[in-house]
Amino acid sequence: MRLLMLLALMLCLPLAALAQSPGDEPEVYVASVYDRLANNRPWETPDTLYTPRLAALWEDMRRDAGDEVGRVNFDFWVNAQDAELSDFSFGGQPVEGNPDRRIVIARFRNLDRDEVIAFYWERIDGRWRLDDVQSRGGDPWTLSVILKYGWVGED
Repeated sequence: MRLLMLLALMLCLPLAALAQSPGDEPEVYVASVYDRLANNRPWETPDTLYTPRLAALWEDMRRDAGDEVGRVNFDFWVNAQDAELSDFSFGGQPVEGNPDRRIVIARFRNLDRDEVIAFYWERIDGRWRLDDVQSRGGDPWTLSVILKYGWVGED
């Protein structure tokens, strides 16, 4: 019921009016990021958003890359380097048996492609943190795997 009320609230308020804080409910946070991106407002994911596990993987990638770009050379929010976003829908679901985990699915169109991206959240010390991201589109990937191992082919 709480999730339905939150989604109804999201539909009633303009996305720009939603707060954008790492403590926000995951659905609200994800919607606010896409609002910024769709309106060409600068956005950089703060390191404080990540769980310790995902933050450590980002740091490992940066250390390995030195002065280079690193294994993640695209914006995981849009599954691309460039974006022209439209046709958004967001849905959230709790993880069975664990109220401190939640999955948020973002569906949208970027340029000429439909995208489906899943965001895996975990509440740590009362604050929601992003633990992983997964593209479920035509070229699927998982952020934690790319951070640690790069693009893993099927060869």
